[in-house]
Amino acid sequence: MLKFGLSILAWMHFLRLKEHPFGILYFHRVLKQAEPFCPDDWTENQFEQLVAVLSKQFNILPISEALELQRRDQLPAKTLCLSFDDGYQDNATLAAPILEKYGVRGSFFVATEGTERGYLWNDELAYFLGEGFVNTSKPESIAFEGTEYNLKSVEHRSVVYLDLVGKLKVLPNNQRDQGLESIKSQLGATQHPPRCMMTTKQLQSLQDNGHDIGAHTHSHSILSYQSSNTARSEMTQSINYLNQVLDKPVTLFAYPNGWVGRDFTIEHERLLEELGLEYGVATNDGGVTTKTRKTAIPRFMPYRKQLDQFCLSAMKIMGET
Repeated sequence: MLKFGLSILAWMHFLRLKEHPFGILYFHRVLKQAEPFCPDDWTENQFEQLVAVLSKQFNILPISEALELQRRDQLPAKTLCLSFDDGYQDNATLAAPILEKYGVRGSFFVATEGTERGYLWNDELAYFLGEGFVNTSKPESIAFEGTEYNLKSVEHRSVVYLDLVGKLKVLPNNQRDQGLESIKSQLGATQHPPRCMMTTKQLQSLQDNGHDIGAHTHSHSILSYQSSNTARSEMTQSINYLNQVLDKPVTLFAYPNGWVGRDFTIEHERLLEELGLEYGVATNDGGVTTKTRKTAIPRFMPYRKQLDQFCLSAMKIMGET
């Protein structure tokens, strides 16, 4: 029944659009087990169950291959791409082996400061409120922007982490970093968190195995909240770094947070083209057709977790243009 339902939706999309659209899902981490600091991420078991079903129902391709087939008018119906943002090490150790087990390849977007030093700014915050909390002065509360935060339990600290990340990520980089330092000072945090981001060797291995590697700014900076010079630097550093460590040049870019018109603007799309990249991906719902603006390609994540409904929802969304 699922295959029939998906085929009907694919046929309806083709009749309306006069071409086959494709969809791009986006993920972040794939975890050994559920973690309160990452409430929206998939566990290893959940992710494998999902890929097992998707690989039977869809033609799963890397984004670069889907775009090229679409350009040549050779894109098969029911094409779906799986993308991963930020560059976490579990993408290489857990996600990629599952993809390869089912004969599919993904697209991985990397915030390169994480590759360089092993973690991003938000990972510092997660570590010092999470597993590294025992290594701090263990205060019962901290304050930020006039709000006092209760740190008495892991549950409290995970809520605090998500709230603080939401506030810090929409600041200019210098204010974000100053805010993080203030929080670390209140926590008495002195150690560095352990590496949680992929190494250059892992990125090279992914590319060698047929996966896409794309840029995602240097420090995971939301471009619309930065000056033009900072935004340019964030994009340039990320692209140049990857081009130096990979055999194949970068052709794809993912905008952090990724909402068109809010998190990036036409200015950043033009800058992307100026830097030599043709494709930029966002996080707005919808499918990709030949008419899609290639510097603002939609990606989405169905909210339905029941797998048949997830597949039907993905197919429905990819027909929205």
